[in-house]
Amino acid sequence: MQVFWLKRNLRLQDSDPFYFSMAGVRSHGPVLPVYVHEPNLICQPDVSRQHQVFVQETLAELSVEIERLGGRLLELVGESLDVFKQLHRITPITRIWTHRETTQNSQYERDKQMKAWCQAAGIELMECQQNGIARGEQTSLSFPDYFAQCVTRKLKDPTGTSLTNRFAKPPLPAASPESIPVATGDDKPFRQRGGRTLAVNAMRSFFSIRSLQRYPFQISSPNTAWNGCSRLSTYLAYGIISDREVFQAVDGVVTQGHEKLSPESFQKLQERARFYLDRLMWRRQYIQTFEHHPELEFQHMLPQFDGVRESEFDQERFEAWKVGRTGVPYIDAAMRCLRQTGWINMRLRATVVSFATMNLWLPTLQVARHLAGEFLDYEPAVHYPIHHVVSGTSSFDNLMVYDPIKQGIDNDSAGVFIRRWVPELRALKGADVHDITRTVGCLSDEACDLGLLPYPAPIVDYRQAGKLAKQRVSDLRKGKSVPAGVSEADAGTQLSLM
Repeated sequence: MQVFWLKRNLRLQDSDPFYFSMAGVRSHGPVLPVYVHEPNLICQPDVSRQHQVFVQETLAELSVEIERLGGRLLELVGESLDVFKQLHRITPITRIWTHRETTQNSQYERDKQMKAWCQAAGIELMECQQNGIARGEQTSLSFPDYFAQCVTRKLKDPTGTSLTNRFAKPPLPAASPESIPVATGDDKPFRQRGGRTLAVNAMRSFFSIRSLQRYPFQISSPNTAWNGCSRLSTYLAYGIISDREVFQAVDGVVTQGHEKLSPESFQKLQERARFYLDRLMWRRQYIQTFEHHPELEFQHMLPQFDGVRESEFDQERFEAWKVGRTGVPYIDAAMRCLRQTGWINMRLRATVVSFATMNLWLPTLQVARHLAGEFLDYEPAVHYPIHHVVSGTSSFDNLMVYDPIKQGIDNDSAGVFIRRWVPELRALKGADVHDITRTVGCLSDEACDLGLLPYPAPIVDYRQAGKLAKQRVSDLRKGKSVPAGVSEADAGTQLSLM
């Protein structure tokens, strides 16, 4: 028997593990699709209830897809090593097919244990490369070469095929839903829902000439990004769609444009398509960086930052930032939106991380771990490198210290986003929501009815704190010693001495 092991590769379409396992039935036996609900992973601090429910929604639809092909998805509860040992005792396993993943340490350790057991048991563990990520001595393709390779590849889709005789019968009863441990936290009411159907619908909705033309102008403001972005990051993170499918969709829009548009309009479309692909290129670069440096989950890229922010950690500031009570309206709106939806746009993510690590001087990795549970599209290999870049603890040249008030004025000038998520300020008109001299103590009638407290004063002088943080980070990167424990009252003096 072969096993098609589903982890963060929750699809049948453009799935090398599924295709090759089915192609090898005659020589290696029928195929059993397996997903393991692992208590050790479910209890990890970077796994939250929203992630778990999203996966379960996806598995429910995937199970129906497999049944239509003539098989059954076997969902089991336990640690993967124990589960596979039990399966092997009942029905010997010849091969295990899955995707090779660049992921967090808890899952990587699981994968290493599985690899060692497979070698000892004489089972072939077939890990298929994905995202063009090179491991070990492998040579990584440039993004243009990888893109060209992807768009010319014929993507396999088993939909509508009868594969009944190629599936193995489950040797064990499936786990009951009640036996699956529940992850920490609450599900988010306005998050994206799981499943291949919604992923494909999102692709079809976004990949049009009109959407791609508008994309660069929609992504910075949270008011336009909600519908202006492709919103595919979560589906990519869980392997519900593949990057090759996305590349081919982009290429398809450009081909349509070549047929329908004037030369001038087509040139603009090509520029917008490259703008979108740049973001996918960055994603791939972050994953490759994490593949080479998985320690970024626990360590700073630049060791001179080790322990610096940690030694000055302020729990009250951390809690205020998490719940959206910092007294800086745009930041608070972002954090409250994230708590309800599991998503904010890329510019806003950089702004809240910059505010936390620079203006509040909170530890980079503590900020990253909290946001891992908040972002539905949390992908460890992308998540941690980005946090090091924004907080200044990487070798990236530029410092990303955002002015949170300016960002609000630039991207939510009329305060629509702020008033939606910070009801205390709904009585303020227009741009008044950006004026922190007006927001202190505000409590609209609607917010009062909701039992909310008056809006707080800023917990930090964001201008002085930002300037000081920028100087301290710059000095640390140059190998200079920096003063610790600087109070707000001393900030101006310290700046004048640096």
